Amino acid sequence: MKLNLAAFLLLAVAGNCAAFDLQSFDAAAVRAGGRELNIPVSLPERVRASNVCEGYPLTMRLKSRTVTLPATGKWTLESHLATRDDSFSGRSFPRGVRDNISAHLSGSFSLLSREVRGASFASVYNNRWTKEWTPPENGKAGQGSVGNLKPSRQEEMWIFNMMWVGKSMPKAGTKFLATYNGRSVVVVGGYERGPSSTRFLGGFQREVLWYLGATEDLSKVTLSALKDQGLRPGPINCR
Repeated sequence: MKLNLAAFLLLAVAGNCAAFDLQSFDAAAVRAGGRELNIPVSLPERVRASNVCEGYPLTMRLKSRTVTLPATGKWTLESHLATRDDSFSGRSFPRGVRDNISAHLSGSFSLLSREVRGASFASVYNNRWTKEWTPPENGKAGQGSVGNLKPSRQEEMWIFNMMWVGKSMPKAGTKFLATYNGRSVVVVGGYERGPSSTRFLGGFQREVLWYLGATEDLSKVTLSALKDQGLRPGPINCR
């Protein structure tokens, strides 16, 4: 019986990985003409009981509309935010969108590769837009919508934002759950607002889109409110 059960589990895992590999693709690779995608096929090491992903209905007021979670829609790619772990020669924020971005990406990828086997730097940060700080829009490069408050590196990798209005914007660091194509990520909100376009439900950092195998033009990702705020940001197996 033990041998049969083990064989069944191996077949099930193999089937899930194969399905993900066939159904997911990377927008930049598609635009480049079908280069190797290198999307991760290994499930995260942190396997939890399904009840940790329990959600609840949450209504939020956005610019020009009201959304009740869980909600599904398209998400745009967001540029990076400066973190408490980044250094800018004594300054709080970078001078421009490329200032010390290489060190930031290196630190983020170091954390990512510990959680997701098979991660490749070139596939995660695969074009110029994934290698820039958010531009100085009524503020400084790399600065979010909460002044000088900055996320940790672990938070920044998994940040999402929406065009919240007033008190609908969650407290910085609030956890939500992003789900697409059988994969889930604990994401962090409250550090940034946008985008203004109603074409998108919101925006994700590159690490979120990469892990989910999602693209801003073709994928519809579901966002849910999370009851368990003690979860660490990043990939999670909710099954």
